[in-house]
Amino acid sequence: MIQCLLFVLFNYFSKIPILSMKTLLPLIAALCLCGACSRCASKEDAKTEAYSENRSRMEKEAQVRLAQARSLLAAGRQGEAKVVVEQMRKDCYLALDARGEGILLMDSIDLQQARVDLALTDSLLRVGCDTVEQADFDEACRKVQFYERKIQHDRSRQ
Repeated sequence: MIQCLLFVLFNYFSKIPILSMKTLLPLIAALCLCGACSRCASKEDAKTEAYSENRSRMEKEAQVRLAQARSLLAAGRQGEAKVVVEQMRKDCYLALDARGEGILLMDSIDLQQARVDLALTDSLLRVGCDTVEQADFDEACRKVQFYERKIQHDRSRQ
């Protein structure tokens, strides 16, 4: 198709004395390049539109899963909440906003688990359990402090 068009254009314009072979070939090359670019641009637009639709769909799905994880966290089921957030991150890889919220939620889950561990360590230490030492309590305190600082840092970045 393009070859036929080029042949016709060449025969037509070669009869005009002003347009020689030297000026005609760059003109034809430019026309071909414009045609190729317009086809590429339309393919890119379709690809971008499909990406946007997938991202919107994944954002909605991710928000549902984050709500589920929050309710599990509120019920004190940190392990299950963590699994839901991790699965959301794998399945909804285009949901960038939700993934950012998921980082904060995961930090909150880890903080709550660290507080539970601290309370347990404190209780065992007060009772005088032989398996728990002051160093275990100090480590549990540092863990809580770490997650509190991490949440503050992550919130300041959003």
